[in-house]
Amino acid sequence: MYFFPLLLTVVWPWFPESPYWLIRHGRPDDAKKSLRRIYGFKEAEYYDIEVTRIQEEIRLTSQLHGYDDSKPPRRFLGVRVEEELQCFDKMNRKRTFTAIFCASAQQMIGATFVIGYATYFLQLIGIGNYFAASSALYAVMLLSSIAAFPLTEMYGRRFLIVRPQFVLCFMLLIIGILGCVPNKAKASWGIVAILYVWAIIYQLSIGATGFVLASEVATMRLRAATQGLVTITNSIWGLIMQFTVPYMINTDAGNLGGKVGFIFLGLGLMAAVGGYYLFPETKGLSFEQIDELYAMKVHPKHFKKVAEEAAGRHIIPEFNMPSVPADKEGVQVETV
Repeated sequence: MYFFPLLLTVVWPWFPESPYWLIRHGRPDDAKKSLRRIYGFKEAEYYDIEVTRIQEEIRLTSQLHGYDDSKPPRRFLGVRVEEELQCFDKMNRKRTFTAIFCASAQQMIGATFVIGYATYFLQLIGIGNYFAASSALYAVMLLSSIAAFPLTEMYGRRFLIVRPQFVLCFMLLIIGILGCVPNKAKASWGIVAILYVWAIIYQLSIGATGFVLASEVATMRLRAATQGLVTITNSIWGLIMQFTVPYMINTDAGNLGGKVGFIFLGLGLMAAVGGYYLFPETKGLSFEQIDELYAMKVHPKHFKKVAEEAAGRHIIPEFNMPSVPADKEGVQVETV
């Protein structure tokens, strides 16, 4: 298990620095070098245009949020916490919670149960060759994760997450019902079949695409801090699940068997409903557009529509920030 962290540690020094970070710190020439390493184009004009675009995005973001880099950053016990505190200010708290909720939804809908305890669970419900069954399950999940990459760009984030989450909840309901069937032998193979379908849908939706969305909803300035909070949230959920899932499925404890599906059904429904109201469609949107849409308090499910109506223009001047007509061509706008 030490191999993978060691591999990351060895190759990490060769990763290019973030162009946004370099420009924010007054190093546009280094930003061009970093962009050249990322994209590999030889045309210098491309990088001049890209740096200018990034500078404009940073200027607009600072204007929207009222950032002042001339002020000394806030610190706690000597540690800089300026960005972490800004994640929870009025302009950013919803975006931060949305990113955190992406990670939470994965756990609430049963990720740790299926991914972490599939082999043990299959053994408990009476599957003879449980190791082969779980190995095949993980192979299916790997292939589904790979397939999610092009699908995310083809169909978008919200499309691949919101509705599939409700489908996953329905499958958890079926698993719970099968756990109540007296004929355990037949019901167990039914649970295995549902787990395979669940795993495919999960990896194509919130499992893989959730990470994409979580990395996009934060404003560029706070993206690193937000991802740190997402990682902390994932760790907390993992700790909770490591203590609760074994208790729920162990024969000398909860002994729920397939009925554990009912537990994750309840949590999964909260994740699915929350995702419907929180997860925006960010496909094809620039960081600048996402900033403007959140600043306008446009409902996340209407991000794509409002961006298309802007037709490449700035969204804020068109909709007369800060107040947006609630009946503007049927676009619903959230109230504060």
